[in-house]
This record gives sequence, C-alpha cells and structure tokens, in this order.
Amino acid sequence: MSHSTTPHVDELTQSYKYKAWNDVCVYYTEDLNGGGAYIADDYLDLFNCFTDRRRFKRMFEWCCGPAFIGYSMLAANICASLCLADFYGPAIEAAQYTADKNNIGDRVTVYKGDGLLALPESERFDLVVGNPPHFVERNMLEYRENFEPRIYVDDKWRLHRDFFSGIREHLERDGLIVLVENTRGSHIDTFKPMIQSCGLMISGWQWSRRFNVAPALWYLFIMRDDSKVQLQIRGNNFELTAI
Repeated sequence: MSHSTTPHVDELTQSYKYKAWNDVCVYYTEDLNGGGAYIADDYLDLFNCFTDRRRFKRMFEWCCGPAFIGYSMLAANICASLCLADFYGPAIEAAQYTADKNNIGDRVTVYKGDGLLALPESERFDLVVGNPPHFVERNMLEYRENFEPRIYVDDKWRLHRDFFSGIREHLERDGLIVLVENTRGSHIDTFKPMIQSCGLMISGWQWSRRFNVAPALWYLFIMRDDSKVQLQIRGNNFELTAI
C-alpha cells in the first residue's frame, strides 16, 4: 500500500533523529517537530481511555509532518493501517523514510499535497487525527521565535475550513475525527459553524491529559451527522455505541 513520494532510503543523506514507540522508530529533524513528538504520547493516553480498546481499520493523520501521532498509534495497535498526507516536502520525506526503515510500507500510505487534495477519492477512514496549526495569526512571540509559520499559523482558518469541507467524503459513516487544538488559539465555538455547515457534528471535547495547564491543549471529537453511533464520554472514559 505504500505510495512512494521520495527517493530510495539509501539516497537520503539527511541525518535524522528518532523517537521510538514499541518497535517503530519515527525519524525527524527538529525543524519538523511542531510538538508532535510529545503530543503523540498524549494521544495514546487519550485512546487508552476507550473502554472497548477498539482497533480502527484505517487511520488518517492530517497535517502529519513526520507522523509522530500516526506511527505511535500504529505501533500501539490502535489502527491496522495508516494514511499520511502533508504539503511540506521534507516532512513527507521523513514520514516515508520511517515507513521504509521500519519495513512497514505494506501498512502505510504516504501522500504529498495540499490538504485533502492529496488523497485519491478511493481513500476511506474510520479514524482521523491531526495536530494542525493552532493559531490564526502570527503575533505569538514564543511560537514565532521557535517555529516556522507553516507549523503554527492557519491564516483565516483556511486549512481547517478546507479540511472540514472535504473530509466527510473520506470518512466512513460511523468514523471518528479527533483533533488537538490550543486554548490560546481557539475554543469549541471557533470551529462549530465550520463543522456543522459541512455535514459533520461535534460529538464532544476533552482536555489534554499531559498539557492541561494554561495555555492548555484540548481535543475536539467530530463525527458525520448521519452516523449510527455516538460517542459516550463518562469522566475520562469513552465508548462508541450504536444509536
């Protein structure tokens, strides 16, 4: 299933760092790390709260970068196969390098392109995750000094709007979207009109387990408006149940 977007691994000369989850090493450079190396562990904490410990068939990581979140969840057996997409060439090269180096190309598909336009119409997911840019403007001093704007700025929320308008056709009827956001950049009402206008619905939200002190991270749960299951949130535990 691997869709090659980069030269053969042996031709890559860039020196990568790596972080390992179980038997999967995720390769990256510091300029590609927009927090995903740490947020991935937070995602794992979140999904460990699903009471049925379900395994999703195919997961998509939007704005994947080196795909810390996607690969860590694949390594944790949360999903059976993984799809990745990002517009930034070096990030996609790193993501493909990880698939090749770990010999998991049969379970991973990597696409390069602008948002969902990178995906063929045939791609369908029952789980979508993402750590997109969290801010609509550039005047965040601590981010401006440490990150390139492509990592933290979503001008006029264009990336989010395009994502919400296009993801439904790739989401299985009972699929789940889980995005991580930042309280300094947004709250649930920021995205609610965008979501509801695209045949989607908000099914809940939760604070981050590890990054819950201001400025805190939070998780937004989204489903199709015709879904036949609903997300039940009971304290720190979750369950997808039939309606």
